[in-house]
Amino acid sequence: MDLLDARLDQRYVLQDLLGEGGSAKVYRAHDERLGRDVAVKILHDHVHPADRTRFEREIRTLARLAHPGVVSILDLGTFEGRTFFSMPLLSGGPLSTLGPLEDTPESAEVFLDAATLIAQALHHLHDRGLVHRDLTPNNILLDAHRTPRVMDFGLVSSGMSEHTLHLTRSGVTLGTPQYMAPEQARGVNVGPHSDLYALGAVLYRVACGSPPFVGDNDQSVLYQHVYELPDDPRLHNPAVPDEIARLILTLLAKKPEARPESGLRLARQLQRARDLLRRAHSSGQYRGGRARGGEHLGGPLSPGALQEAWAVPLGGEVTWPAAVTGSGPLVTVGTRQGQLAVVNVSGDLHATYTARDEVTAPATFHEGTLVYGAWDGTLRRVRVQDSHELWRHQTRAEITGTPTPWGGRYLVTSRDGHLHSVDGDSGELAWAYRTGGPIAASPVVWGSNVFIADEDGWLHALDATTGTPVFKTQLGTVHATPALAPRGRGEAVLIVPTWNGEVHALHLQVRQGRAHLAADEPLLWTYDVEGEVWASPATAEGLVVIAAWDGQVRALRVLDGEEVWTHRASGRVTASPVISDGHVFLATEDGELSALTLTRGQVRWRALHPTGVQATPLVSDGALYVAFMDGTLRAYREATGQPLTT
Repeated sequence: MDLLDARLDQRYVLQDLLGEGGSAKVYRAHDERLGRDVAVKILHDHVHPADRTRFEREIRTLARLAHPGVVSILDLGTFEGRTFFSMPLLSGGPLSTLGPLEDTPESAEVFLDAATLIAQALHHLHDRGLVHRDLTPNNILLDAHRTPRVMDFGLVSSGMSEHTLHLTRSGVTLGTPQYMAPEQARGVNVGPHSDLYALGAVLYRVACGSPPFVGDNDQSVLYQHVYELPDDPRLHNPAVPDEIARLILTLLAKKPEARPESGLRLARQLQRARDLLRRAHSSGQYRGGRARGGEHLGGPLSPGALQEAWAVPLGGEVTWPAAVTGSGPLVTVGTRQGQLAVVNVSGDLHATYTARDEVTAPATFHEGTLVYGAWDGTLRRVRVQDSHELWRHQTRAEITGTPTPWGGRYLVTSRDGHLHSVDGDSGELAWAYRTGGPIAASPVVWGSNVFIADEDGWLHALDATTGTPVFKTQLGTVHATPALAPRGRGEAVLIVPTWNGEVHALHLQVRQGRAHLAADEPLLWTYDVEGEVWASPATAEGLVVIAAWDGQVRALRVLDGEEVWTHRASGRVTASPVISDGHVFLATEDGELSALTLTRGQVRWRALHPTGVQATPLVSDGALYVAFMDGTLRAYREATGQPLTT
């Protein structure tokens, strides 16, 4: 029976069919009484008694639950003898629309925020003695703000009923095979741990784009759940962060006791992973992560109160394109005298790693190690805990770009125009790609692509896993590293500053798992700063900050290139600006340090030092770390007294 345009309970006008199952249909409906759109789920005309029981069980369950991660029941009624209930209209689609994960902090954060809320919702369910038993991406819908809601509680139970046991023994499986725990597939010991396994399978599907097991039929899939180990998610999508991959595989453990003990425990682990990822993207990698956006987390609450906390000699000059990077209690920067100094945030020297030539490319903290390159072409990976060198890889030219983790490898550029992909475990070369000109900029990774700009004027986009060319476009000589600003799901803007002062904004879109130039509008805008550009742009909150070598600093809108504000620094700018918590931090070659408001460019703090700066500073845990050209690393922290302004 077609119910479109039907009016239920003198209130709900059914508009569009949103979905249909074995026992019920779901419609978009307009609530005339409250003037809003809702979803209405109504039982079919003729259903099996078991389906009617499940429908009624869903209504009773929803009435008992009150959690922001669970869809709520708004109203209950009947229409021509058929039971229906209304619930909020969730317009964001299934949870799977959050994936596959892209190589940006934002993508991982949205994923982890959603997973955390779902874990908390499952804990709410389990704490009341209930088990969902049919968690799938289509049973977790997103609202307009991408907040997930668990729904479809037709199979919920407080234990294995006699009816369920009968169906299992008869070879009928209740649930969805692609997301079913091993014990549920076998029909024994189903409990909260089974929902956590299902959530692991769901998160695997979101992160990678496919479930952990696929097969020709349901029995093949169930067999794999019971007896076979899933592939590491990073094999299917190298953009999956290590912390997320490990959590997913823990959820997919065959033995229930090897999974997190509760949804609440899982939620805490997810929150911890989020914090670790934010820190890793913010300070452990050059320019705040692989997208090189230049945004660091944990800036000082009151930049106007910054004062020098300590100064440490590094044993050599620090010059462009060096940068201070950090992880946890350590910060590091390289020198022209062939040393990489690692300093504790308290100001004590932790270790000094040597090289045969200049260490000016920014180092990378990754999984308890430091990866750094030298001017003689040697790439090293050193364990931070005991300074043990794990391996070294020799290239044929000076290493100019920061080592960039991707899919178990490190992507690194060299002066002779090569991009090298080096195995993270062995240091052996996986592949190499050569551009037509020298490279000074570091790689940018997004949408499974790596972008490199050479000094002959070409921007190259490659498959980050294989090194296969995707596209290239000629823009102009580039010395500074481009920056990427996410624009929305599957879209981003790549800001490419050329040496002669033209700044180009390229519109990128993900198609078939790879980033391409948008077909309709590949170049969003071009802005001429009328001066050389050596500093990389920084982007946050819809703005991009460009610092020209002559000291002119501009904030432009990412979407259209319109100028928002300008600022004149006291000297030449080679060090890249850094954005943190609504402020832009600048350092110049004549020793001026300053903090400006991001939205208006107002000076909140300014200090002068007799020695200049060419290395990009680091903002982390409330402190500003600056490496001066004379080889001194200084830390600035908020003072408890009056703000210091000079």
